Amino acid sequence: MCLVLDTNAFGPCFDAGNREHQEFRPVLEWVTHGKGKLVYGGTKYKKEMKSARKFLRFFATLDRAGKTVKLVDINVDQLEVEVKNIEPSTNFDDPHLIAIVLESSCRIICTSDARAIPYIKDPRFYTNGVKKPKIYTSSKNISLLADKYIAEICNPSVKLPKKDANRLFGP
Repeated sequence: MCLVLDTNAFGPCFDAGNREHQEFRPVLEWVTHGKGKLVYGGTKYKKEMKSARKFLRFFATLDRAGKTVKLVDINVDQLEVEVKNIEPSTNFDDPHLIAIVLESSCRIICTSDARAIPYIKDPRFYTNGVKKPKIYTSSKNISLLADKYIAEICNPSVKLPKKDANRLFGP
């Protein structure tokens, strides 16, 4: 399973003190101790990442451990423009997430932004064989954390040895 982690879910996912952490902890565990990987790229996503400085070191650790997939920014940026052309609403501020899905064929977006969900589900964006992503919003979606959702771009998708995962990320 690989997923696009909306930057608004960094706190709930990575910060044990966050009030929503128990709802997003399964995502963290799947990435750190399972086969999961985070997919990211594009100018807007990286800008949002920089705004979440508190989590950059952790994200870098995931990257060094091979638990991320970096996309080519210019490809994501171009797809973001295309998505904005399809849906120009100013209320829609996450076209970069859909662009990441289009570039990667990633099957899951993890977000805590209910406002984004109708846009993420909009079938107008998903053509040329790209499937509409599933959305992880809480632990009720734990069934999405499964091997069947591993996109080709995330292969090989392997677990870190338990010793390494515990050393890097804790038990």
